[in-house]
Amino acid sequence: MAKISKRGSKQRRNWWETLAGGSNGKPIVREGIEFPVLRAAQLHQRIPITPNAICRNPEEKPPEPRNTNRWPGKKKKRRLRGLPTKPSD
Repeated sequence: MAKISKRGSKQRRNWWETLAGGSNGKPIVREGIEFPVLRAAQLHQRIPITPNAICRNPEEKPPEPRNTNRWPGKKKKRRLRGLPTKPSD
């Protein structure tokens, strides 16, 4: 974190994705640092658990992903086709 702030970057990062690992459970490298793959992060991201994932407590359960409604999906208003938009007199 200090390395990122020292550089002056305002980039936001999803650390759950970083700690869950890449494809096939490979560790991800960010800012020149290789991050370990955590089993709890894989559970949180709902991706398959890999054999190289670190797990110190098998009973550990990560928090569920939050629904913040910060970026709600844009839903288009649906118009009925074939019906006039204005009532005719």
